[in-house]
Amino acid sequence: MRRPFALLAAPAWLAVLTDAPSTYVVLGASAILTEEIAPVLGGIAVHENQLRLMPLVWAITLGGWVATALLYALGRSKWDWIRRRLPRWRAAGTVALRVVGAHPLKASFLVRFAFGLRIMLPVACGAARVPWYVYLPVSLLGSLAWTAVYIVLGIAAGEAAVQAIGLFGKYGKVVGIIAALVTALFVIRWQRKRAERKAARRAARRAGPL
Repeated sequence: MRRPFALLAAPAWLAVLTDAPSTYVVLGASAILTEEIAPVLGGIAVHENQLRLMPLVWAITLGGWVATALLYALGRSKWDWIRRRLPRWRAAGTVALRVVGAHPLKASFLVRFAFGLRIMLPVACGAARVPWYVYLPVSLLGSLAWTAVYIVLGIAAGEAAVQAIGLFGKYGKVVGIIAALVTALFVIRWQRKRAERKAARRAARRAGPL
């Protein structure tokens, strides 16, 4: 006989999950804050027959998707204001805009998978003017894929999933650090090339027509 879900090492409020609409609403609305914890623990609840699979999938998918859609709208309408109020975002935002401009479909799909960039990337998609009819359906598919991955993890791993969350958190930090380093290198390279182009133009002006 399996141990009751209430005995898992999880927050107390997750130990009393019931198959009620309010439960799915809370899990969906909290997904943007709790990140992987909501779908993984929701998967454990499905494993313990406390929640139903499809309502859980759609609740967390839509919860994360709505949050990223709001961030997209913020970037689309308030990017200049954000740059003024949050100067630390300027360099990373510039690079993110270039990446999104070059790969709008990939960026839109990966907004929920981007460890450490889950706020910046949807904002950049909005600031880069990715069309809403592209961003909204593609990001919805990405949110669905992300939700499915972590709910399956919860169902398959059962009680071990709670311990796995810590491991994913560590990898998330590593990925975030790598992304930051790559961004910094990209900025340095871009600034160097820009300086070289300016120097070449100045040299050409000095030389004058032959």
